Amino acid sequence: MDSVIYIPVAEHFNDMQRASWIVNSYLITSASMQPIYGKCSDIVGRVPILAAAVMFLFIGSLLCAVSNSMDMLIACRSIQGLGTAGLFTIVNVVIVDLYAERKRGKLMGYSSSAWSLSAASGAVIGGVLAEKGKWRVAFWLNLTTSVLAGGVILTTIRVPKPSGTRREKLGRVDFGGSAISLVSIVLVLLALSWGGQQYPWSSARVICCIVFGVLIGALFVFYEAKYAKEPILPMYLFKTRNIALSVFGHLFYGAVVYAPLIFIPQWALVVKNTTPLTSSLYTIPMSIAEGIVVGLIGLAVTKTGRYRECLWFGSVCLLVAASLLITLDGNSSSGKVVGFMVLYGVGFGACIQTLLLTAQVCAEGKDSAATTAACLFIRSVGNMVVVAVLSSVSENKRKTEFAKVMALFPDYADSIARIAKNQSLIHKLALPDDVYNRVMDVFMKSMRSAFIALVPFAVIFLLIVLFIEHKRLSTVKKVTIQ
Repeated sequence: MDSVIYIPVAEHFNDMQRASWIVNSYLITSASMQPIYGKCSDIVGRVPILAAAVMFLFIGSLLCAVSNSMDMLIACRSIQGLGTAGLFTIVNVVIVDLYAERKRGKLMGYSSSAWSLSAASGAVIGGVLAEKGKWRVAFWLNLTTSVLAGGVILTTIRVPKPSGTRREKLGRVDFGGSAISLVSIVLVLLALSWGGQQYPWSSARVICCIVFGVLIGALFVFYEAKYAKEPILPMYLFKTRNIALSVFGHLFYGAVVYAPLIFIPQWALVVKNTTPLTSSLYTIPMSIAEGIVVGLIGLAVTKTGRYRECLWFGSVCLLVAASLLITLDGNSSSGKVVGFMVLYGVGFGACIQTLLLTAQVCAEGKDSAATTAACLFIRSVGNMVVVAVLSSVSENKRKTEFAKVMALFPDYADSIARIAKNQSLIHKLALPDDVYNRVMDVFMKSMRSAFIALVPFAVIFLLIVLFIEHKRLSTVKKVTIQ
């Protein structure tokens, strides 16, 4: 829903320059908190952590709905991210608590199918609300879903509770590691959000965030390995081949699957001159295909015990689909785009849970939550990395090409410069056909350059999954809570 409503929201507050931060603030807090949620649930318990996450989501949604400034909305979106991080992480952890590996594929498939259906419906609802200027309704709807989720969590989830008194549990919390990791993650994610968009990659602000983020990240690794009693992210996990490959693979997987959800609606808005609603519809075939395939893959894994072949199949589909996006142009039919999105969804669905299961199979029961959280966190980082990289590539291409067009049509240089800053103006300003066509060609070239930059991510992901070893799925449930 975010990708189709944030521009109308920014227009409402007359602050298009910070429009992307309506999404970025949410993504940064959502990603940065996932590792902490995983470990805290080991110590405090799954249900209390889920309840806290629902509370954050409820409060954040309420404050977003009544926001009277861009600053307030951005801050409240961060609170929403705190809630989503816990829900997204711990739901996957609870499945590990309740089911043995052999039975887990089916349940993970059902969970992802539900997510896909909600994503598809959210895209439609978001588009309708954006067109009607009723963006606040999206946040009011979240209040209802938060209440329903809280009721389900408190009345139906039954998992073992961690042992120990409150003081003992408090002593197990890795406050030092949590603080260090948060600072490191936020700095790196800020750099990814700023770089090539609000500030050049060569700017002091972006470089400082990257340098200090990496240095503090190295400090986190050292601290977790040497001093943490119960580390958020045990470093010994990465000595296991499949866990290391799965975590690393999630970075590229997150990048490959997230890119079309952001760039295809942009392509439709600019090149096809669609409405926000219509542009969001282009991604629905991907969500529907993913929801169907992940359910079928889950059943297949449960029946056969094989998951590596599903990863191979899915990674090939993603590579082919990413490569086909390069062929899109202004004359591409809707059927062509739908076909590409369906293939994308097939690859998405074949990998989303099998890649996570790859890591979980090789982790000890006590490390299941940390392993799951690490994979989901790295996937979120991949989401932000691909947006930063592809946006930077696309922007650089646009700047170069727009300079050529302005030199070719100096009488329309001012209009072209305005369009370069605000893409929606291409269909609003009166331009001669030859100027309009050249400007449209610039956008198509810039979008194609972004799709070309996406292909290496898909290639690397395919290479990673080829090295994953098959491990037998156990039929005995692991003890995950001490």
